[in-house]
Amino acid sequence: KIEELLKTGKLKYLDEITKDIPVSEVEFLKIPGIGPKMAIKIAKEIKAKNIADLKNKLEKDTTEKYFKEKTKKNILRGIDILSKLTGRMLITDALPIAEDYSNRIRKISGVKYANFVGSLRRMKETVGDIDIVAATSNPKIVIEKFTKFTGVHQVVTQGEAKSTIIHDQGCQVDLEIVPENEYGSLLQHFTGSKEHNVVLRTYAQTKNMSVSEHGVKFNGKLHTFKTEKELYNFLGMDFIEPELREGLDEISSAINHKLPKLVELSEIKGDLHVHSNWSDGNMTISEIARAGEKLGYEYIVISDHTVGLGIAGGLDEKDLEKRQKEIETVQKSHPNLKILSSVEVNIKASGDLDIQDWMLEKLDIVTASVHTSFYQEKEIMTERILKAINHPHIDIIGHPSGRVIGQREPYEVEWQKVFKACKETGTALEISAFPNRLDLKDTLCKEGKSYGVKFAINTDSHQLEHLNLMRFGVSVARRGWLEKEDIINTKNITEIISWAKRG
Repeated sequence: KIEELLKTGKLKYLDEITKDIPVSEVEFLKIPGIGPKMAIKIAKEIKAKNIADLKNKLEKDTTEKYFKEKTKKNILRGIDILSKLTGRMLITDALPIAEDYSNRIRKISGVKYANFVGSLRRMKETVGDIDIVAATSNPKIVIEKFTKFTGVHQVVTQGEAKSTIIHDQGCQVDLEIVPENEYGSLLQHFTGSKEHNVVLRTYAQTKNMSVSEHGVKFNGKLHTFKTEKELYNFLGMDFIEPELREGLDEISSAINHKLPKLVELSEIKGDLHVHSNWSDGNMTISEIARAGEKLGYEYIVISDHTVGLGIAGGLDEKDLEKRQKEIETVQKSHPNLKILSSVEVNIKASGDLDIQDWMLEKLDIVTASVHTSFYQEKEIMTERILKAINHPHIDIIGHPSGRVIGQREPYEVEWQKVFKACKETGTALEISAFPNRLDLKDTLCKEGKSYGVKFAINTDSHQLEHLNLMRFGVSVARRGWLEKEDIINTKNITEIISWAKRG
């Protein structure tokens, strides 16, 4: 079958079985939370023709004899999630394409500048199209070479200064050639966001200036800029990092020189949440240690699941004692990297933990996470998390809101209570760098910072390549206005151990 696919691009067996499966059943599987049995039931018993028809039937209560109210709500929730994600891709899928094409464009003779822009440059979780702008004196050559890049599946348009292609991965990439002397203004304009640009232009009007994508008109003259910094400085404000440009209070902060010095990837000294093959990871502790050294880390934290999460091969107290012996053996071969022992303990529906306190006390760092009963009432979920935060052996709350982009909405939580409890106990909230989580989201990071909360940026790695995802967690932190001092894993090994023993 593999040989047939490689040679012909088709599979006869797949064509045969597809004839027996209604198209609607396959469509229903796209809804988060819908499995094969449910998809068959929807198609055969409810006789829904498509997702729109299913939503209509659920909202009109014509399915009450087939579904309980809770099930109905879950399906509608899944349909809503699907509708929000349609046509968008995760930043981890879009960024490699954008970086590759931008780098190739910069190498074309005569190109002065080239950058991807829009929500991708602002490092949002998901993006629609990929937009690139470039400055050159010979746009025709750049457009011609761009349309012949590897990865181009289809050329949609090819003009003198603009081109649109469809990439092999299905996304649209737009390239626009702009004048070099206006590049700073155009880069700022195309980066956005719309809300940021509105606030910027409104402020400029108070100084009798008019801002456009071509420059700033002042005293009857158009002032153009090669860099964004020149533009912002001309308007009397500090340069604003792309991640902050969301129309919040970045403009006033830039005017008053109060912008944060955002955390940098280079300031991260270790990863506090990595799964080994002792639970559901596929890396040995030795492999994790070698990878940590290559990344230049001072420490790496082995944080396997505990026994309550049986599906993930969770460890009990005896397993953890055996794992500790392996950690100590591997440590001897890595004197420049400290391997810390940890777990990702499960916060049960009651708020209790699934591992005994005497074992938790032996560990260097403990992360606690919700893995079940995601749709509890807000008050119950809040108390559940607060109980973990106030536990004397818990250091970090993992992926705090529980969202999975395109699959599960965040659970309901009274965040002000959570932030206050974290401040009081010194418990950190995790920013998961894993691409379909990126949780805690940026706005909650910013709010948490105002309460004095500390954060840990972790990858939640299960494979070696996941360790390179740290940059995406850092981008969430930057969008949340976080600085080095807000992130616990910018601390050195002595400081991180001291922090973990704060209780």
